[in-house]
Amino acid sequence: MSVDQDLLQALQKRGVIVHAPHATVIEDVDADAFERGVEIFPAVTIRGVHSRFGAQTKLGRAGGGYFENVTTGRNVDLYGGYFQDCVFLDGATLRGHAEVRGGTILEEGAEGAHHVGLKMTILLPWVVAGSLINLCDVLMSGGTSRKNHSEVGSALALYNFTPWGDKHASLFGDVPRGVFQREAPIFIGGSTQIVSPVHIGYGSVIAAGCAVRRNVPENRLYGEAPQDLNLPFSAQERGLVGPKIEGALHYLGNIVALQTWYRHVRIPIAKKDDHLQAVYAHAERQLNAQIKERTKRVRQMLESLEPSLEQHLLALEERRDGLSFAQRYRRIDDHRHWLAQREALELHLADIENGAFLKHRTDNDPFAAIVKVAKKQSIACLPTWLRDELSDDLLQPAQRALQAIVKSVANPDLNPSHLGPQEPAP
Repeated sequence: MSVDQDLLQALQKRGVIVHAPHATVIEDVDADAFERGVEIFPAVTIRGVHSRFGAQTKLGRAGGGYFENVTTGRNVDLYGGYFQDCVFLDGATLRGHAEVRGGTILEEGAEGAHHVGLKMTILLPWVVAGSLINLCDVLMSGGTSRKNHSEVGSALALYNFTPWGDKHASLFGDVPRGVFQREAPIFIGGSTQIVSPVHIGYGSVIAAGCAVRRNVPENRLYGEAPQDLNLPFSAQERGLVGPKIEGALHYLGNIVALQTWYRHVRIPIAKKDDHLQAVYAHAERQLNAQIKERTKRVRQMLESLEPSLEQHLLALEERRDGLSFAQRYRRIDDHRHWLAQREALELHLADIENGAFLKHRTDNDPFAAIVKVAKKQSIACLPTWLRDELSDDLLQPAQRALQAIVKSVANPDLNPSHLGPQEPAP
């Protein structure tokens, strides 16, 4: 199949370069979805009503690729691979043999090397991912520029799936501070194994070749050695779910904060740019996909609690090996707490899905103040402007507002404070 001649002529009139029309497929995408200077290399397939490509975007120059419902800003370079339901803002780059799936956003200048797998992944400006990595279900920020950026070393494996069938997300940095591009970068060494869910703080370095199974505070050099284990295991007996649920709610809070940032800062600042408005609209779809994925996973954990509690009680009665009495009772208390909170948590998840925690824009909110100042200036790169030009008296109220969103979604009223400090769940 080749590009329709009428479409090809319309693309050429718009200054789009199609190197091999007879080896290119474009379906359900109109010519006006391409800005001037887009370059389409041989063996590229483009589909999807939400596909849209900004000026000087290059598609498939390392050997073709499949692009479905992909939107890009300007000067984006996607060397090739499989791309579906994802967004790339200005200057983002992803080299060959990538697999990028739904819920993924790479913001300005973010990059990935070859053979990168991304799904439900958000990289804030200038974050760089190395080659041969699996980086699914993660949000990463940190750094102040292309030279001073957060980095994920090559051959990283981020494990998001558990023996109980759960999928968890990890947070490197955060949204309330990360969107302003003023934080220390996070460095993840190569050949690292990260077991989700974890939260890694700004300025921390994860040593190459190590594992991470716990949260890492800011400004730490951290790494865990492999563990020798030989213990009884039952997939019917869950570990502590409290830390997992709390981590999921905290992650969701950051996603809602980023939604608010797009709606009340990014979109209003780009109001006169029709192409960027379409890109941001597709980014909001991916943020909504993130929310649906995370709330679904929390509900799956809740569904397994009753049979797990029964097994723990039976194991206690039978004096089974594998856990001490104290460990067993902690899991029982943990399960009972979240079963008692289940209805409240279900309502809370529904509120998150329905946008109850998204802030409504007003003329005197801290986001409107940022937009008002930004519209008076010519901004070539929003992250750079936020880093260099935004005054502290505008930054700090906006940061507090974003942090308040995270806190309200995380909902400390649901947390089992009566259980005391929580041990890391296996």
